[in-house]
Amino acid sequence: MSNTWLIQTKLWPPPLREDTIPRLRLLDALGKAILSRRLTLLSAPAGYGKTTLLAALPTTCPDLPLAWLTLDEGDNDPVLFLAYLVAALQQLNPACGATVRPLLSELPRSAVQLRQVVGVLVNDILETLPAPFVLVLDDLHLLTGPAVYVVLDYLLERLPPQMHLVIATRHDPPLSLARLRARGQLAELRLPDLRFTPEETATFLNERLHLGLSSDELTTLHSRTEGWPAGLRLLAGSLDRIPTAAGRAAFITHLAHTDRYVFDFLAEEVLARQNDAVRTFLLETSILPELTVPLCNAVTGRNDAQTILEDLDRRSLFIVAIDEARTTFRYHALFAEFLRQRLERDMPERVAELHHRAAQAQIARSPHRAIGHYLAAEMWEEAAQAIERVGEELLWQGLLSTLVALIEGLPPAVREAHPRLTYFLGVCAWQQGKMEAARSLLKEALQGVEAAGDRAVYGEILSNLAACALLEMEVEEGSALIEQALTHPVSPSTRVQLLMEQAYLRFLQGDQAQALADFDAALSLVRSSGTPDNLRALIFYLTPFSTFPPGGPERVEAVYRYAMAHLEDRTGLLWAILEGLMAFTHFWRGHLEQAIGLGEAALTRSEALGRHPFLETDVAALMAVVHNIRGEMDVADRYFDRLFHYIEVVPLDKTAIVGFLYLLGRARWLQGRLEEARQIYTRMTATTTAQEIPFAPVLRLMMRSLLDMSKGDYRTAEHTLRQAVRQGEGVPALTFFGSPQILLARLLLERGRPSAALDRLAPLLAASEEQGAPGLLLREGVLVLPLLRLALEEGLHKPLVASLLDLLAAGETTSSFRPPLAGHPLTPREVEVLRLIATGASNRAIAEQLVVSPETVKSHVSHILRKLDV
Repeated sequence: MSNTWLIQTKLWPPPLREDTIPRLRLLDALGKAILSRRLTLLSAPAGYGKTTLLAALPTTCPDLPLAWLTLDEGDNDPVLFLAYLVAALQQLNPACGATVRPLLSELPRSAVQLRQVVGVLVNDILETLPAPFVLVLDDLHLLTGPAVYVVLDYLLERLPPQMHLVIATRHDPPLSLARLRARGQLAELRLPDLRFTPEETATFLNERLHLGLSSDELTTLHSRTEGWPAGLRLLAGSLDRIPTAAGRAAFITHLAHTDRYVFDFLAEEVLARQNDAVRTFLLETSILPELTVPLCNAVTGRNDAQTILEDLDRRSLFIVAIDEARTTFRYHALFAEFLRQRLERDMPERVAELHHRAAQAQIARSPHRAIGHYLAAEMWEEAAQAIERVGEELLWQGLLSTLVALIEGLPPAVREAHPRLTYFLGVCAWQQGKMEAARSLLKEALQGVEAAGDRAVYGEILSNLAACALLEMEVEEGSALIEQALTHPVSPSTRVQLLMEQAYLRFLQGDQAQALADFDAALSLVRSSGTPDNLRALIFYLTPFSTFPPGGPERVEAVYRYAMAHLEDRTGLLWAILEGLMAFTHFWRGHLEQAIGLGEAALTRSEALGRHPFLETDVAALMAVVHNIRGEMDVADRYFDRLFHYIEVVPLDKTAIVGFLYLLGRARWLQGRLEEARQIYTRMTATTTAQEIPFAPVLRLMMRSLLDMSKGDYRTAEHTLRQAVRQGEGVPALTFFGSPQILLARLLLERGRPSAALDRLAPLLAASEEQGAPGLLLREGVLVLPLLRLALEEGLHKPLVASLLDLLAAGETTSSFRPPLAGHPLTPREVEVLRLIATGASNRAIAEQLVVSPETVKSHVSHILRKLDV
């Protein structure tokens, strides 16, 4: 995320005033809490010195690293809140949060995925930040969004041991305080703790401000204010302007008998004592959350802000410096609220003009605040135009909640007059997973821009409608929308996205040649433009289908080489996706060790990055398949567990689950765990939906045929498989999951029809050899071994088949499956091996005599033992 939307002064503790009194009892309590508690909560109304107390920590504990974040209403967006959290921690070490920031623009808004990103941040804190350190969150009461408290609660639950969190708030936040309190992990400072003691009141008024008040007067003031620091400071300002002791005594007597709320009384009195220029300045600048000389001059239309701010600072007139250079200030929250009320009462006709000036002065540096001023002034048209200008950036930054809040601050009629705003709402909705709302809003926006003649954004709206259709597997509609979008002007990165989505859809439709052509067009655009955004879009929209032979491995390898030369960050999500895709490519090449290495690296990175859907499902499934091939069943099961746990936590489209269930079911069938395989088939049939990806019905037929084979019902299994072959013809999406042709070939072999089996197998062997893709046969695991042995005996593609037998040999020794094969004779090669065994020949001697590898001999022996039921 860019720093454009981060206000740096929110990351600094305000400097202490010279007249601040040391509150040693509270600082001592804070110090003890930091050493022994996870959370310290300062909860009290405004003006009780919460911020001042915490700002004293760097002075009183100079060896304790402290990160600071002052919050405001705009931080309710969970992405912005997390970005500020990272920025605050980076004040201690810029390396902290390096893995989190790239995730923020892509962050989904579910509670689960917010927690996952917090988990990534916790890992970063553990690795990069010192022990101990403190993070202060000031003004937490201004945050009302539940997503922010999901983040905070999970952070507290997983808080690194070196970290202590301090929260200052006007009321208790919706966090798990009771649980923390019960565990002894919560320290609390509340109103009774924070109010001044009589001694602190005396120190402040007489020693710091030199007012020379009597003991009785101090007692009266302390009693009337109840030790409220803000009230005492206002009193001091009033008393300082009364030159005589008698006048002060009269003022104190009047205060003791007034029924008015002490702050209203004192604030009114303070304001009345200012000259006209200062009083007007205070009222006009009360609309600003931060006060600087240029901004105040812009709002007031005068050039005396420097003088007035310095005078207010010198007199401590409820102004607080928020930087060490004392160039940026804010009014105390209570005083600012009082001033805004007086502005509305005394100068209502000026409010809109003041907000307009503030907006004009801040639109470049702080667009969010500028738009807030337009909205406050009810300058709807200006606000709408400003949101239109920054909307794309907000989308790119991932600040969806911020953008939605700004747009919803406009009257409906204004939104309707600006269809781009409806478009932004539609994009936010689909990125938040609200498909029905997204499609409705995007269609409304499409009609609006067409009626307004605004064709510039037409293609972008179509591309987002296509994305919605794609997510809901409406293949025909998605394809039509993409083709339509590509005829309109769109950004280069959107064009790359559309081309890759079109490639995906064409792949699902069986047009692999055109899918590869779309892939080539996208890659060509990336290369010709040389911009990182286009490369980013290409990588994000690659899928495992992109790696499928023929043609896929070469293209993914080309993307990988290009990224090696042009992608600077090799630690983030983009690189993890590339590693996962290259794991698939190595699998197709038959390089199982390399596939495992890259797959494990991608999944390790996924865990550090909050668990990415592609990595946690497709790559985990690949790892399970590879380890099953190698006979490492326990390892494979761990990857299956990881895959299905993720799907349970972050639900996916049910049609995607069917493929993963088939892989698990086939693995259980090969292991002889037939009851589990039957249960998995039941789950596969229960996930039927109206809009299925093309290969889901084929996978159900394939799984059913395996179960029929295990019962010896070969007639039914053959009928089912021939149906699967017909339905799967021209569906390249089946490539990773399996081939009904291979299952049918295996069945024909078991039924004593080796020639028919070879007729089914031969084209697959030829394609595998031609495409350099042994993985097309490896994916089937030990199920394909008898077919490969038959092919070797018949001299078909001998080098390829021999290498496949070697790769699959380890898996055979650990497979416990015993299909009912009684009555089927040994093959000629198996008879020859059996004859040599009977002579006492070793496996190595048999291998030398038959000119095969020892692993191939082991496979023959294993198959002989199975057929003989030994």
